[in-house]
Amino acid sequence: MKKKSILSFFIYLLLLVFICSYFIEFSGYYEYNLANKKNLTEHQIKQFESDVKEGKKIDINSYFTDSAVDYSNKLTKTTSEINLKLNEYLKKIIINTFKFFEKFIY
Repeated sequence: MKKKSILSFFIYLLLLVFICSYFIEFSGYYEYNLANKKNLTEHQIKQFESDVKEGKKIDINSYFTDSAVDYSNKLTKTTSEINLKLNEYLKKIIINTFKFFEKFIY
């Protein structure tokens, strides 16, 4: 009974992850972010071309501005560190699990 409940938990978890990723794809969130990056690039190209036409002194680094703002605080930094450590341990567990099952294949 215990194995059956663990298996069903993982199946429901995979189903939940699939549904979430499906709705993210369906909503167009990823494409929206790509379009924003593209629009920024087009804006920078137009600015560069207008500066060339006007004969201004051109510094290529001025067109590559990083507009990302770091809003992190202690809580987010700590949570991120915990997440990275957890991912590291989970990766080791998954690798060792596959190595274990690999012994049965050969």
